[in-house]
Amino acid sequence: MKKYHVNFINQNIILKAEENSTVAEICEEAGFPLDLVCSGKGTCGKCMVEIEANGKKEIVLACQTRISGPINIYIRENDYLKKYQILDCMEDEKKLDFDPALKKTYVDMKELKKRQGEFIRGCDLNTLRKFSTLINEKGIKGITFVRYEDKIIDVQKNDTTEFLYGAAVDIGTTTVVMYIYDMNTGKLIKSYSDSNSQSSMGADVISRIFKGSSMNGIEELSGKIIYTLNNLVDKANIEIPFFADNMYNVILCGNSAMQHLFFKLRPDRLGISPFTSITRDYVECFGEDIDLNCPDRCKIIFLPLLGGFVGGDTTAVLLAAGNKDSFKLIVDLGTNGEIAAGSKDRYLVASTACGPALEGGNIKFGMRGTIGAVEHFKIEYDTGVFKVIGDAEPDGICGSGIIDITAEMLRNNIIDNTGRMLTSHEYKELNPESSLFRKLRIIDGENCFIIYENNEKKIFITQKDVRQVQLAKSSICSGCMAVLKAIGKNPVNVDEAVVAGAFGSYINISNALYMGLLPHGLPEIKSLGNGAGKGASMFLLDRKMRKICNSIADSTSHYELADDNYFSGEYIKNINFI
Repeated sequence: MKKYHVNFINQNIILKAEENSTVAEICEEAGFPLDLVCSGKGTCGKCMVEIEANGKKEIVLACQTRISGPINIYIRENDYLKKYQILDCMEDEKKLDFDPALKKTYVDMKELKKRQGEFIRGCDLNTLRKFSTLINEKGIKGITFVRYEDKIIDVQKNDTTEFLYGAAVDIGTTTVVMYIYDMNTGKLIKSYSDSNSQSSMGADVISRIFKGSSMNGIEELSGKIIYTLNNLVDKANIEIPFFADNMYNVILCGNSAMQHLFFKLRPDRLGISPFTSITRDYVECFGEDIDLNCPDRCKIIFLPLLGGFVGGDTTAVLLAAGNKDSFKLIVDLGTNGEIAAGSKDRYLVASTACGPALEGGNIKFGMRGTIGAVEHFKIEYDTGVFKVIGDAEPDGICGSGIIDITAEMLRNNIIDNTGRMLTSHEYKELNPESSLFRKLRIIDGENCFIIYENNEKKIFITQKDVRQVQLAKSSICSGCMAVLKAIGKNPVNVDEAVVAGAFGSYINISNALYMGLLPHGLPEIKSLGNGAGKGASMFLLDRKMRKICNSIADSTSHYELADDNYFSGEYIKNINFI
């Protein structure tokens, strides 16, 4: 296979790449992964970069352009360094109960010599060998025993009881958040977040399942999520004393595909109906079993799955929602939408796709929640007022902004109940006193609503964009209705309505209701924030949570919406806005 020189002009890096490699593949290999929202299908337009080949400069789609000779690539930092707005705070961590399974105790040498047999009872062979080395080391003052559920999992030289850490990690399809706790006090020390490195191989779980259905693919995808976690651990190790050497418990949650890909479990069956996972149980191992930057004897636990694509992140959300008798409807909005209905005795759960349109995919100027994204929008006195992440000039529109814009277009009769966008002439005839008709244009033969424009740039919503939003919002609303019906309830029977997930926390709930993203008739909708992160933290900090988690997993049933005729009917009905 021929190889050609590739020159990253702005980064002053030259490498060789194989003939027929895509520009996107070369960028990733060089350490500059692009944002492939459409999984490299060439439909989202988010990976456009400038290249120079055969003396000609042009802007191309990196995922579709293959090299056939030497090439120069001009990429900017913002093309690959995406600073996501990630919900990574845990505002109510002080309310979490603290009775951890993880503990340290120190015993001095004098006491050890008297009662050595008592202290090492129950050690496995590896720990026993380490103990035998330490106890015979000259100058040692004592030994620290690390216990999990009262069983010794490791020993350390001298007194290290001051330093004991645990991490609760929410592995999202798009982003990863790590909450780090002092396991001596239960205090949240810090939270770290980053984009999931697997995103460069596909924005959605289906593309990653397909990629992971081979040995090379599963190795690569597992390596990328471990790489992401290790980056977060490395950041923490700089700021927290002796962190990496004393992180002895990691609680993980994520959807079914993330569980498989983390542990190198082939995900093939998740991509074929009836969408079954290798195991729905806890997956537990030690640090020595994977490449995570932690002690070899760090206890790693992935929370149990609930069926289909409904994973340990939903288990964590149900844990965080509280063990109450009240009937709840919980909607976790992310790349996928997970829906749960029930109470502590029984839950029915389902998943439905909502991510593409609401996270920037298939939207003309859609983008994820990074700097430059319009995150909120309102029409005041015929003028569009918006808020941009990072207070920057707008580059596009993220999910919460798309919700706001759609609701505002509906309120101001820019689109009708069927989603049809009016032309400038139609709008002026119906609303003669409004100047909003100036924001309605025909661009490339399509009706569009202008959000922002200057001499160099226009950002707008197209008629096709509105149709994509209609499909996404109908999927969520209809999924809620179908799950409620299957459990014998309707919206007015719900005692508590909860929206969880980062996306769910940033959206304007009243706008979401107005446009029909959520069913009408629900009680006041509350935000749980990052419920998955909170639930994983509760499991980490309180050993009693395992019993409750077991109960949730045992009493929860999965409901497959694809097989439900009622869901299909609701989906068609709810495509319209009212």
